[in-house]
Amino acid sequence: MKKRDSIIFDLDGTLWNASETVVKAFNDSIHAIGFDINVKSQTVRDFSGMKMDDIFSQYFGFVPKEKLKEFERIYAHKESQYLKESGGELFPKVKETLEKLAQDYRLFIVSNCMKGYIENFIGFFSFEGLFEDFECFGNYGLPKDKNIRLIVERNNLQNPVYVGDTIWDKESSEKAGVDFIYAAYGFGKIENPKIQIQSFEDLLTLEF
Repeated sequence: MKKRDSIIFDLDGTLWNASETVVKAFNDSIHAIGFDINVKSQTVRDFSGMKMDDIFSQYFGFVPKEKLKEFERIYAHKESQYLKESGGELFPKVKETLEKLAQDYRLFIVSNCMKGYIENFIGFFSFEGLFEDFECFGNYGLPKDKNIRLIVERNNLQNPVYVGDTIWDKESSEKAGVDFIYAAYGFGKIENPKIQIQSFEDLLTLEF
C-alpha cells in the first residue's frame, strides 16, 4: 500500500464552527430584502456541507425569484465582511494538530462554501503556511467530489484521505475515489463509518 501523502479537510463542522457568524449574515440579508424572518444557528449547522445553490432553494424558498439574486449578492458581501471581523471558533486542538500534521502530510481544504470563504478562514487564523491548495463550490460551481478530484489531480496527490463530518462528505469522497475519515465531533451524523475520530487531535494517533 502506498504511503499516505496528504489530507484534504472539509471546513465547517470539521475545522471550525462559524455558524453564529454565518447565521448573522443570513438574517441581516433576509432583513435587507424586506423579510422579518430569522434562521437559527442550528439550521445553519443542519445544512452544513450542502451546496450553496441547494441551501438557497431548500431553506430560503420564501425569497421571491425576482429578489433571489439580490439576496445572494447581499449575503455574499455580508458573509465575507462578518467572517473577516468575527471569524469562527476552531474545534479544540485544531491549530496545534494541523501544525504537527503538516510535518508529515500535505494539507488541503475542499468545501461547498462560497468563493472567498476559505480565504477568510485561512486569513483569520493566519494559516497561510499550512495549506498548499484549496477548492470550493463557489469557484466553478462544481460538486464536492469533482473538487476533491481537482485538488488530487492539480497537486499530483498519490494517496490522499478526506476528513469530513457529514454524509455528503462521505458520499463525495467515495465518488472521488478517496478514503474517508468521519469527524464524529462535527455537525453531521453517519452510521457505521469505516474510520472515525472523536476529536481533531485523534488524527495524530490514528492509523490511516
